[in-house]
Amino acid sequence: MGLHTLYRTIDEHTKPVEGRVVGTIPSWINGSLYRNGPGIYEVGDTKYKFFFDPLAIFQRFHIHSGKAFYQSRILKSDTYKANMAARKIVVSEFGTFAVPDPCQNTFKQFLSFFGYDNTLVNFFPFEDEIYAISESKFVHRVDPETLDSLGKVNLSNYVAVNAASAHAHYDADGTVHNVGSVHGMSPEICFVRFTPTGQNDKSSMEGSEFSSGKIVASIPFSRRLGMSFVHSFAMTENYYVVVEQPLFFDFLKLKESDKNGETALSSLEWCPSVRAKLHVVSKHTGEKINTYEAKAFVVFHHCNAYEEDGHIVVDLLGYKNNDMLDAFYLSNLTSQESLEIFRRTNQGTLRRYVLPIHVDQEASVGQNLISFEGSKAKAIKTINDTVLVNFEEIIPGLGLEFPQINYRKYNGRKYRFLYVEGWPNNEGKNFRLLKIDIETRQVLEWAEDGCYPCEPVFVPNPDGTEEDDGVLLSAINDLKADVHCKAFLVILDAKTMKEIARAYFDIPRFPRDFHGLFKSENV
Repeated sequence: MGLHTLYRTIDEHTKPVEGRVVGTIPSWINGSLYRNGPGIYEVGDTKYKFFFDPLAIFQRFHIHSGKAFYQSRILKSDTYKANMAARKIVVSEFGTFAVPDPCQNTFKQFLSFFGYDNTLVNFFPFEDEIYAISESKFVHRVDPETLDSLGKVNLSNYVAVNAASAHAHYDADGTVHNVGSVHGMSPEICFVRFTPTGQNDKSSMEGSEFSSGKIVASIPFSRRLGMSFVHSFAMTENYYVVVEQPLFFDFLKLKESDKNGETALSSLEWCPSVRAKLHVVSKHTGEKINTYEAKAFVVFHHCNAYEEDGHIVVDLLGYKNNDMLDAFYLSNLTSQESLEIFRRTNQGTLRRYVLPIHVDQEASVGQNLISFEGSKAKAIKTINDTVLVNFEEIIPGLGLEFPQINYRKYNGRKYRFLYVEGWPNNEGKNFRLLKIDIETRQVLEWAEDGCYPCEPVFVPNPDGTEEDDGVLLSAINDLKADVHCKAFLVILDAKTMKEIARAYFDIPRFPRDFHGLFKSENV
């Protein structure tokens, strides 16, 4: 069996399947790991073409009293219903163009790009509920036990945005933060905030819990007829940081895409000669603090950001260009050479940008404005009074993705440990789980021959006192041909990366998914 076997339609398991536990699951782990990603890759004779497009499947790993259970459910979105009714793909997605069924034209116009409801990327918690989210204006409230959609909420009814990012941030008090975009003649990046009202009406799906929505700040995109691709952003205790990368949706191409039989992906334009812009905004006042510039790069995922000695430290996984997108065409992922395609592709590396919060206007041209010790990153004053930032590569040569930290205690604060998925590289390494010590640059690894892990999710020990007191949970597909149980959940000691336990499930495999969260019963 090869990696290509993971990118195929999979059956749902609506009734919990009990796992066979090897080892001992710590007694303090009580809760559910929810995961989100593609589940249905074809409808009738039509097939999705890009990894971001297939119909969503939700997963739940429920752990309680040393036992583990697994279940999954296909999201019965309006997109799903329209496709199934037509027995073919009639709703275009990011990289898949669909010729609409004649009976579905009105529906398709309604579900135009950035308005689709196939929320297959991530989850976020709000008002004691969990919501599935993608890159659109819709979110689905999800039943935490059955994984059914309890209906969808149109965020644009509460904040004036056309889309939201797939990576919302949330505070200990339940406040949710996100970035969105406003399209039209003057496209903007918008920073939005939803505060808990305590008046969530669970019998209604009108979205009343989002009525507290507020646009904190707006920043015009640098292109009048285009906008940057924004998948995530960073947040410190006092600031938002968003990267306007020179990977732009061309609005003119997007407008003509249906007429020309093209997708939103085809309207993305990579502009290597254009500098990336790092916008910093006050969370409290909405004031734009500064915009910093950097040599062109692409970012999907931020790791963390924090403030230190008058600077904002931003850690992210940066790419030299956008050629990684080519690796996500399903024709590549489902080929026998898929691992080699990953190895040949420019991969994300751990970058650190350091942004001086207050720029000394008296500083001379060419001066490095970073004043605290221990950083190799630079922030150079230029002749036109802009600040050009150069990154420090924390761990050179490692292809990394899907970063996770001890989010509850360290998001937006100075941290030390990062957990990531290591991608295949030219040294022969395949997919694996890594722990990176930001201070010492030490890397610990968990890997097993023939096994393909998903994003590691950190679960803190409620009695722990140190940053890495806890475990990592990762769903593993074992692709070895001679293995009966090919799907298991691994539980690793987050300090040592040594295995504590695993739970085997008698199912063919897990879907290849994107992101998830752990909701504890201890809180």
